[in-house]
Amino acid sequence: MRIDEVKRNSFYQFPQWLLNEPYSRLGDKAKMMYMLLFDRRGLSVKNKWHDEDGKIYMYFTNEQFMQELSCSEPSIIKAKKELADFGLLKEVRQGINKPNRLYLFGTKETLGQELKKVKHGTKETLGQDLKKVKGINTNNINTNISINTTTTDKQDFGSFLKSEGLKVRDRHITQLLEYVGLDHMDLDLVKLAVIKTTDQGIDNPSYTFSILENWKAKGILTVEQQQQEDRRQMTNQPVDPNAAKFAGMEGWN
Repeated sequence: MRIDEVKRNSFYQFPQWLLNEPYSRLGDKAKMMYMLLFDRRGLSVKNKWHDEDGKIYMYFTNEQFMQELSCSEPSIIKAKKELADFGLLKEVRQGINKPNRLYLFGTKETLGQELKKVKHGTKETLGQDLKKVKGINTNNINTNISINTTTTDKQDFGSFLKSEGLKVRDRHITQLLEYVGLDHMDLDLVKLAVIKTTDQGIDNPSYTFSILENWKAKGILTVEQQQQEDRRQMTNQPVDPNAAKFAGMEGWN
């Protein structure tokens, strides 16, 4: 093989264990995504992209994944969720204007340790650990419904944002949808945050992100949970003695 032929025929490394149980249950897009990230590790080492603990992270935007894998953004978000559910990927936000850090897990050594823990567990913990390792249960509709439904399509969601008057760019739409795909929030809850923003006469998505981050910190993932939080705050709200006094005077007029 000539030098020019070698340059034209570069290859990706594909970890063989991805074809074995339980990782064989991953979708093809998720496996291909893992392969791309696996290859990106060298660039991270070269650029010294690692945190204080020495853990390597990568940069790979959804747009780059869409181009490499020839698919839509909802498919990319779904593939990320699959890898995350299997414990193979962790995505860390750095801020609205900064790309997310992607941490890849699953070397042969660490996987062996995790599977060893599973095998030596009790019957009760064995089932729990296996569930963590195996990740997605295809019979559990809730794990995929927020990504698979057409309402999470980027174009449809963008139309909703436009109708509400929120001024967003393409990256804002992506980041809002990540609360569904990565943080497991209901899409209706994300929409509620948008509505609360525009109801205040605000069209800046930064306000929406602050609402969602607040709910995320409190573990609120559904509209019902948010409504319960509102009721709880109203119940615990201190009574204004002046307001009570004037309320009692209403019948005097």
